[in-house]
Amino acid sequence: NLILKVETKKTSDNISIRGLERDREIIKSMVDNPEYIATYDDVKTNCKDTLKYIIITNESFANSGLEDNFQYLIDSKIEKVVNAAIFTVEDIMSNPEYSFNGTWGDNNPRNPFYEHSIKEYSMFDDKTARIRNFIRYAYMELGVDYVLLGGDADTKNEKENIIPVRGLFANESGLPLLPFNGILDEEEADIPSDVYYACLDGTFNYDEDKHFGESPDRNNVTYLDEADLYSEVWVGRVCIDSTVEEANFVMKTLRYENSRDPYLRKMLMVGEYLGFPGVSAYGGNYKDLIKPLIPSDYYIDTLYDRDRTWSKYDIIEIINNATPHIINHDGHSYYGYNLKMSSRDVDLLSNKNPFFLYSHGCMAGGFDNPLGYDCMAERYTVETPFGAFAAVMNSRYGLGSSDSLDSPSLFLDESFFKALFSENIREIGRANHYSKEDNVWRINENGVRWVYYETNLFGDPELAIKNPIPSQINLSINIIHPDNGLYIFNKKIFPLPFLESPIMFGKFTVEINASSEPEGYLYSVEFLLDDVSLGVIKNPPYEWEISTR
Repeated sequence: NLILKVETKKTSDNISIRGLERDREIIKSMVDNPEYIATYDDVKTNCKDTLKYIIITNESFANSGLEDNFQYLIDSKIEKVVNAAIFTVEDIMSNPEYSFNGTWGDNNPRNPFYEHSIKEYSMFDDKTARIRNFIRYAYMELGVDYVLLGGDADTKNEKENIIPVRGLFANESGLPLLPFNGILDEEEADIPSDVYYACLDGTFNYDEDKHFGESPDRNNVTYLDEADLYSEVWVGRVCIDSTVEEANFVMKTLRYENSRDPYLRKMLMVGEYLGFPGVSAYGGNYKDLIKPLIPSDYYIDTLYDRDRTWSKYDIIEIINNATPHIINHDGHSYYGYNLKMSSRDVDLLSNKNPFFLYSHGCMAGGFDNPLGYDCMAERYTVETPFGAFAAVMNSRYGLGSSDSLDSPSLFLDESFFKALFSENIREIGRANHYSKEDNVWRINENGVRWVYYETNLFGDPELAIKNPIPSQINLSINIIHPDNGLYIFNKKIFPLPFLESPIMFGKFTVEINASSEPEGYLYSVEFLLDDVSLGVIKNPPYEWEISTR
């Protein structure tokens, strides 16, 4: 018999805790002994909990004159009772609280996310660090959970480097990257990753060398992981450099959120010929492992090279004329190539209903534009009014496997769809970070850190994947007030049970209970008087004041 003894010791208080009940629930869902959370004292904080969602962008995009703009997106959040606001990079950069030695800076010991004193301050006081310091403030004092980064990160064009990205270091050895040629080399890179903006503890560069996010064995000071691997906020990015791109993104996001189209039932699995040995030769073999995670409410179609040869024209035809809700893809890609389409081919898309894309493809999410042109993730999400409303794609090489289906990219793929459909984490930003954190236990296995860093969300992190529309929806409506009787100015004088409806004089309030079966399909309640619409309410309580005078 094996007996495992676990000894604990008291540590210093963690002052980067907000003390919010929803944070406690998240922690309880992550640990094996959730009952012990009750043994921890409540934390007193300065968190006002006034905002849940923020957009960080520049002044130009914050004040776009087009109808579909960030303010319109913010208004839609507020309408569904998600407190939201826009903050600008210009204001952040001019505020000393977000500087290196400021209230939220990496060199301030009173900063709740402080790790150690710093010598080489310049690398921790750039625009990237200051935006991250602002997010610390927004998380701790405003109660923010979701952050949308509204701007490009073009490293070769400073004008379009609106929300810069931090490269995080990872390496891998011997995993297939390109069509198999018998040579599997060591690969290392500073990977463009918005993990830096989501995980707020420490500096991500303990030894202050040129690489951020290094594993413990590459930390030159102590055997300590430089990265914070658990997110405080859930982050998405919209890679825009024009107000037209901003409008495309907002329009598609809200079109999807308000959709009740039958296309929500469709899912497409796409697998290409990969050229790796054995069972790993075809992407369809990897995609087949995702199928069991998908609820039976979905109709799953496949487009596999394993089963029949297909071309870019086949998938363009499907997207335009039989649009899937979700596309899950495993196939070779590049910065300007994905789903067998080139960057120019994206202009051939004309789908009315936007889709969500999850792709293993190499470099197709390389939003830092190292070759001087926009990646496929940008082309799908912001550079066309068609295409995708959001995508999770790789900023560098996707990592496969050799004669095995156990691959780093598949690990995160499985965890993402597990989040959506097993854990009921429907918000795509939260699901993306869940897919990373679900694999932290093997972060130092070959290639796992690499894919942890590179799977970025191009889309609204608070946007939730919708359920398919059921074939039958039952609505229940019950009028709470008024019941039958005589009312004067909303006050009941005496009952009149023999009437089919009440008699009202003056102003009165109509109150109803309304629900749907299955739950979640009651979108709004409309109040009418003599067949004339008085107004529509999208969220309870469903009440309307009516005047008979």
